[in-house]
Amino acid sequence: MAETQQTVAELAADLLGRPDDRRVIVAVAGTPGSGKTHLSGLVCAAVNAGAGAEICVVLPLDGFHLSRAQLAAMDDPARALQRRGAHWTFDGSGFAALMQQVRDRPADVVLAPSFDHAAGDPVARAIAIRLHHRIVLVEGLYAHASEEPWACAARLADERWWISPRCPAAARARLAQRHVRAGLAADAAAAELRVAGNDDLNAAFVVAHRLAPTREVPN
Repeated sequence: MAETQQTVAELAADLLGRPDDRRVIVAVAGTPGSGKTHLSGLVCAAVNAGAGAEICVVLPLDGFHLSRAQLAAMDDPARALQRRGAHWTFDGSGFAALMQQVRDRPADVVLAPSFDHAAGDPVARAIAIRLHHRIVLVEGLYAHASEEPWACAARLADERWWISPRCPAAARARLAQRHVRAGLAADAAAAELRVAGNDDLNAAFVVAHRLAPTREVPN
C-alpha cells in the first residue's frame, strides 16, 4: 500500500508540473490484473486534488468493447463471447478516431463511451472530455498495441506508461477473484479456467504486440 501511494504521488506530481498550455495524453497499459484501472483512478484523483480543480480525466478502453449483440452476430458467436476481451472484440477503429478528436480538438466537448458492468455492455457518450481536462489518462489493455488501428491511437499519446505488477502471482489471483465477483465465473476453479483460456492469451498478445513504453511503473 505504501509503495502504491508513493508511486501515485510521484506520477501525480510529475503531471502537475507539466505546462498548462496544451493537453497531455498518457496511455496506460499493462497485462490483465496489473492494476492499470485502479492506478489510473488514483493518479487522476491525486492530480485533481493537487490542482484544486478537475483538470484530469480517465478515458477507459472498456467503453469500446463490442456489444453482446455485435459479438453474437459474428461467424462464431460462442467463441466471440468466450474470448471477449481479445483485441478483435473491441472497436479499435472507433477508439483511434476518438483519440484523434481528443488530441486535435481540445476546445470541443468529446463524448466517449463507458462500460456498464452490470448490463455487460458499453454505454455511448457517457464520459465528457472538456476543455479544462488538460490531462487525459487513457487506460486499457490495448492502449500500447502495435497493430493497427491500435498503433495509430497509441502514437497520439504524449507518454505510454506500462504497469508492471510487483507480484504477478497476486495479480493473477486478484484477476480470478474479480471474475467470480463479476459473475463471469461460478467459483475459483471456473475463474482459473477463464484466466487461462482468455486473460493469459490476451496478456501474451499485448506483451508481444506493443509499442515501447516511455515509462515502466511498478504496481
